[in-house]
Amino acid sequence: MEQENAVKMQADEFQDSILRAVEQHPAPYLIKLRGLDYAMFPSVFNPNYAKPALFLLENLGVKKGDVVLDPFTGSGADAVFAALEGASKVVAIDKFTMPFLCTKYNVEQLGLADKIDVRQGDLFEPLEAEEKFDLIVANPPFREMNSKTSLESAMRDDGYETLKRFFRQAKNHLKENGRIRLVFADVGDMSFLEKLAAENGFESKIVAQTLYASSVRIHVYEMTVA
Repeated sequence: MEQENAVKMQADEFQDSILRAVEQHPAPYLIKLRGLDYAMFPSVFNPNYAKPALFLLENLGVKKGDVVLDPFTGSGADAVFAALEGASKVVAIDKFTMPFLCTKYNVEQLGLADKIDVRQGDLFEPLEAEEKFDLIVANPPFREMNSKTSLESAMRDDGYETLKRFFRQAKNHLKENGRIRLVFADVGDMSFLEKLAAENGFESKIVAQTLYASSVRIHVYEMTVA
């Protein structure tokens, strides 16, 4: 328990440092993201600041021709790299305006507007009922905490309500034999995540794992309908 509390304290301090770092950019700025020149907008989570975000980018699991959904798109990085890795179509969704605009801008700048459809809305709400996907890539907020800003919402999920809605609704938008690739770290409640997936009819397996520092586990899961 003492070690667990120490990990949670470190995670809180690290999240606070990310928030402070992003707040230093009141205007758009350029980063290098896996070799790409990529524009970041104010108040948008920068994937270079967080190992789990980069780890998911390395393990998206896209198959050539996949139709892909990214319902937590943030900067749009997962959607962009899904398209570059061979997806035939990607739908990228974010509920907040600055992430939506950031994704839209990068998609246009990278010449991917014919492959990536960027929409603003909450999780699956912008989708038509009949829209289904081969792959859903997901980097949900890990920490069960209240969020006060759009940036905090990328990392914090009050009562895990967002995660619960994700698993309740994801099956409605998966094709037969469709799959989810989801990243999660044990600065959040990994046992709760796995239990929630099972309760909503998903089988989970860990397809990649690593550590942050010496003790924080990061898993990329592949989930399919049981």
